[in-house]
Amino acid sequence: MRIGIKYCGGCNPRYDRTNIAQRLREDFPEDEVVPAASGPDMDYVVVVCGCKSACALVDGLTGKYGRTVLTESDAYDGLLKTLKELQRR
Repeated sequence: MRIGIKYCGGCNPRYDRTNIAQRLREDFPEDEVVPAASGPDMDYVVVVCGCKSACALVDGLTGKYGRTVLTESDAYDGLLKTLKELQRR
């Protein structure tokens, strides 16, 4: 699976946005975690935002199986469950 990552602008320096990408690489070592891009190349897109504003532009940015926008208070476990279910297909 090819998982695209997009980060917000980073106005909240207390939130380690890159930690999500690192965790995805650890939890899905056989999959590709790459910068998100528009087009049919992404199976799933994860948009990582450091606050509830979730200001990252997502127009036209979606994966074949969907997209998740995570903010600082969102649980990684929900994303993990979704991606594991997609792998079983």
